[in-house]
Amino acid sequence: MSYLINSSKPISSVHQLKSEGGQYIELAEAGYQIPIVWLMFFNEDDFIESKIEYMDGEGNLHYDTISLPCTTVKKAKENIENSHRFFTELFQEPEIAIGYLDKTIALFDELEYEYLILDASEYFYMNIDDAEWHLFRNAFLRNEKAKRFIFEYSGYDEAYLPYPVEEFYSNPHLDDYDRMNNSTALNPAFSDPSYRIRYPHETASSALSKADTASSKKWWQFWKSE
Repeated sequence: MSYLINSSKPISSVHQLKSEGGQYIELAEAGYQIPIVWLMFFNEDDFIESKIEYMDGEGNLHYDTISLPCTTVKKAKENIENSHRFFTELFQEPEIAIGYLDKTIALFDELEYEYLILDASEYFYMNIDDAEWHLFRNAFLRNEKAKRFIFEYSGYDEAYLPYPVEEFYSNPHLDDYDRMNNSTALNPAFSDPSYRIRYPHETASSALSKADTASSKKWWQFWKSE
């Protein structure tokens, strides 16, 4: 899995955020790939070395370090808005891909914390030899060299056109696997704000307390209007 995280501290891994008392909200997650549009939030110089933990196939817990991207939400928004020209150069027929870029920009709004991080540590220790982890930075060069890495990490296959974003989001009967795969490689996969995972996790009692407070506030507003 890989995760796009809105965090309270400039730390680029969920494991280290938790260990250092940070707060975060999981905006999106993707399995066995890193969506192309996520990469557009960051530049090559946005990498920070962070501590990670992972469990091997025998159930043993390991700790390591990996450099992962982290930037401010403000800078991330500027980066992705400036990615249209690069998308034009990246794709043979860029119009459809740019639709996913614009969709991502439209969904990227009203975030609670100052920083955006891309924690791809699970993806890397499950799919990439650790001797090649440092190559991740190449995907952020925004040039021809980056193309190989962007398509490799996302699973995008140039031989097929993705579905237009409107069709991918609205049609439940899509049946071309290769086109669906490329659409998934581009899709931002943002979760509904109401169901996003946040840390620290709210306890049932604190969630109930918030619900009671909201209910009381609504009642007070109703009473005042009478």
